[in-house]
Amino acid sequence: MIQASGLRKTYPDGTTALRGLDLHVAEGEMVFIRGRSGAGKTTLFRLILGMEDPTEGDLRVAERTMGGGDARSLRDLRRKMGVIFQDFRLIKGRSSRENIEMGIRVLGITGSEMRSKADELLQRLDLVHRANTPVESLSWGERQRVATARALSREPSLVLADEPTGNLDSDLSTHVIELLREANDRGATVLIATHAADILAVNRHRTITLAEGLLVSDIPGPRAGSDELG
Repeated sequence: MIQASGLRKTYPDGTTALRGLDLHVAEGEMVFIRGRSGAGKTTLFRLILGMEDPTEGDLRVAERTMGGGDARSLRDLRRKMGVIFQDFRLIKGRSSRENIEMGIRVLGITGSEMRSKADELLQRLDLVHRANTPVESLSWGERQRVATARALSREPSLVLADEPTGNLDSDLSTHVIELLREANDRGATVLIATHAADILAVNRHRTITLAEGLLVSDIPGPRAGSDELG
């Protein structure tokens, strides 16, 4: 699903976020990516999404070479992705339900079936009482959950989750991770960037660690336990 070789990203200000990263993620894997702020997690996701081009090296996502290329093929690739951004990227002026329904429309589902699917996700994430609330009126934690529901509503083959539990309490964090695991059980490849020690401590999937743009450890699952980030 994802193959990176010698992947390097240097920004115009001279900051190098990735330094020759080699990484392979097989189709159907669930992988946790840990590391301090600035380790390169978000930059890796931006490259996978095609929001940035690599400075050096090769990156292939679902057999597509990233960096330049045909805009239509990139658009088609993104339609197969579900993305949970740190800054949510919700559409202001629209309700929680409407934001989720926008993800569902990608599947060609409309009308009562679309509403039913959105309501199911709202129920699972304890957001029914906020279904008709404009997203700008939600708390940060509620926005996080709407963003998660929208990403998963399109039944993606690849899920990128950037700190998906960062604004949630322990119980809601568990619900979000369960939803991501269910997507993985249905066949989706799932990448979760996190530094949440409680999530990592009970994780039994592959975990890689980035530091200063380098992959410094790659621990396969299943495993039990994880130490605190140092």
